[in-house]
Amino acid sequence: MNQRILSTLGLAGVLAVAAAGPALAAQSNSYAVKAKVSPAKGGTKAKPAKVAVKFGYTVGEKAGLQPAAVKRYTIGFGGLRSNGDKFAKGALVGSGTINNYVYLSNDPSGTGGFTCAKQLKIYNAGRNKATLIITGDPAKCGGVGTLPEIPAKFVPFKGGGTALQFDVPNNILHPIAGLTVAVRSVESTLKKGFLTSVGYKGAKRPVAVTFLTEDGQTSTVGTTA
Repeated sequence: MNQRILSTLGLAGVLAVAAAGPALAAQSNSYAVKAKVSPAKGGTKAKPAKVAVKFGYTVGEKAGLQPAAVKRYTIGFGGLRSNGDKFAKGALVGSGTINNYVYLSNDPSGTGGFTCAKQLKIYNAGRNKATLIITGDPAKCGGVGTLPEIPAKFVPFKGGGTALQFDVPNNILHPIAGLTVAVRSVESTLKKGFLTSVGYKGAKRPVAVTFLTEDGQTSTVGTTA
């Protein structure tokens, strides 16, 4: 992957020059989250209801810079449980799109960077586990196609729910020393039945995403579904 980026973009010289320059102030990310669960009517622990889930989030930066890289995502849904043990291992259970921006790490203004569009596929990996596969046309991401697999897991979430949690490895956040890949937006759908509704209190289901940047900033943004 590194060789393809270097050969396609010719960034080796740019990076060498940029490394000698001063780093700008640390970024402060901003986030927005949305989600939809259908059907909206909840099931019970005794009779879980199969539901489909759509969710998305956008990542910005409060001063107008490019965002800092996020290394851990925890995407929680109140009153939902993973149903992965009812699916075949390796079954495709979700899909989506990811829009990224790649920039020089010591210049978060984004000058000289480029956009990177990817497709997301989510596969069942057994009880409370999943695998994220990120692919895409190399021409839409500086010559880079399929990325390394990302293991994910389902962890407890408030209100008896579950959260999809995964860590993005360093070789995806920084495919070359001196480059940072920042996620700008994600849209994703989980197939009906992969998560089941076991009930929730109130008219709307709580949803929250916790973002942990690689420099240790943690932000939790909530919404309802």
